[in-house]
Amino acid sequence: MTIQGSEGKIKESKKIKLSFKNNLEAVKFIAKIADEKKASYIKILDMESRLIITDYFVIIGANNTRLTKRIGEEIVSGLKELNTYLINKSGIEDGNWILLDYDSFVVHIFTDEYRSYYNLERLWKDSKVIKWK
Repeated sequence: MTIQGSEGKIKESKKIKLSFKNNLEAVKFIAKIADEKKASYIKILDMESRLIITDYFVIIGANNTRLTKRIGEEIVSGLKELNTYLINKSGIEDGNWILLDYDSFVVHIFTDEYRSYYNLERLWKDSKVIKWK
């Protein structure tokens, strides 16, 4: 970005790089986005001691596929603004179960029906639940 100073000279402004201090801060940010977009269910599971591949699962439920897609878009967009980039995604087209993989954390966005059916919380019931509010 360039700006014009009082003497008419063009100066280069410095870009400010924003990011999270840690992954816990990032997953809490995701939960807040989902809450703002009217998700019906939000749970963060600490997976660090249970899985080698990721530290956190964020499980989100929404009433319909239009809402799951919107929540997914907002999460990707919000994290990108804070220099946190998606490495893999699936389920965007269908919208019943959207998976957003950020390596250190994975976001699962389900319709309420799919969340009840797959019930990841039951599968990982021994995992610590992280409070985000």
